[in-house]
Amino acid sequence: MEATGLRAWGGSFTTGLAFPIAALAAALLVFVTTDITFGLVGTLVLALVPWALLAGQVRVGPWVMAVAGVGIPAVVSFSYRAPGAIFLALLAVAWLAAMGTSWPAETAALVGAIVSPAADILRYGQWREDYPGVVFFGTGALLSWLIGRILRRERQLIAALTEAHDRLDVAAAAAERRRIAHDVHDAVGHGLSVVLLNLVGARQVLDRDPAAAAEALDRAEQVGRESLQSVRAIVGLLRDPGETGAQPPLPGAPDIVGLLESVATAGLPVHSEVIGDLDAVDTYTGLAAFRVVQEAVSNVEHHAPGAEIVVRVVQDPGHLVVSVRNGAARRAPVPQRGRGGGTGLDGMRQRVTALGGTMSAGPDGDGWLIEASLPLRPTSAAVGR
Repeated sequence: MEATGLRAWGGSFTTGLAFPIAALAAALLVFVTTDITFGLVGTLVLALVPWALLAGQVRVGPWVMAVAGVGIPAVVSFSYRAPGAIFLALLAVAWLAAMGTSWPAETAALVGAIVSPAADILRYGQWREDYPGVVFFGTGALLSWLIGRILRRERQLIAALTEAHDRLDVAAAAAERRRIAHDVHDAVGHGLSVVLLNLVGARQVLDRDPAAAAEALDRAEQVGRESLQSVRAIVGLLRDPGETGAQPPLPGAPDIVGLLESVATAGLPVHSEVIGDLDAVDTYTGLAAFRVVQEAVSNVEHHAPGAEIVVRVVQDPGHLVVSVRNGAARRAPVPQRGRGGGTGLDGMRQRVTALGGTMSAGPDGDGWLIEASLPLRPTSAAVGR
């Protein structure tokens, strides 16, 4: 309950302190309206014992409250002609209904609170003249029971809302972990693929062309630094809100061109076609499109090394369509120890569908085709990069 800030009227304050204070007030009312005797004082003190225990945060059983909270006030009313003691019984009925720990004790208390004033009239009064008192206290007992039930139901609803809030927190945390895992997978996976391409190229030409090998190593270093910067930006999202520090901007649709240039420089045969103004694409759609292209190109390098890649990015008035097609592999894939199915396709699909788009992936001739259609949002609603 501390997490949601919800509080129930029928909570611990009401049942553990407000009720005992009301019981003390009812006992004082009896003293004011009835001749004080030692027997009356002693009996009322005994009737207040369970309420004192509740005020001291001591657990009181339902039958203890039914007997002491209803039975003793009934004896006071019957023996000392103190009808005001019935108010103590009404409080006990409300408390038992609010706690809901024992249906038999709750029923016995309610019956006792209704029967007690009738027994007083039969002994001390005339039924025809005094029956409104029975109606008054009987109605009061039913209303007290109803109020207790309302407090009990409210407490149950608050508990259910708190539990639901906790479940939502857990689900949100799990979704955030999955999102960060996808971001790390995309950034690191692509970066390592390009780094490995440059390292392989450098090793192949190291003996006959040291200058080309050095250039490839420089590109590998640059891509590695960019990947590290992306990982830092992603991990930075996990920092506390109070922590400050400039975070690198997230990639967007215009960065797809630079991504493909770096891949082509690393040695992959990439052909691209861009139609439309990528600068006008909103931040969220642009990030999703960038990640789709990034992951698709990485998958080609892992599963179809050397294959020709054709990337098309088309912006129409309502959608940004991204397609990545590769041909047949030109060399056998290098086994990757510890690399399983990964989260690549699932991560892409979740990114696209989360924005209301669609994605398809499957064989296409002798290669593979990934196509995603992302709805465009007004750029005024986008978060500045």
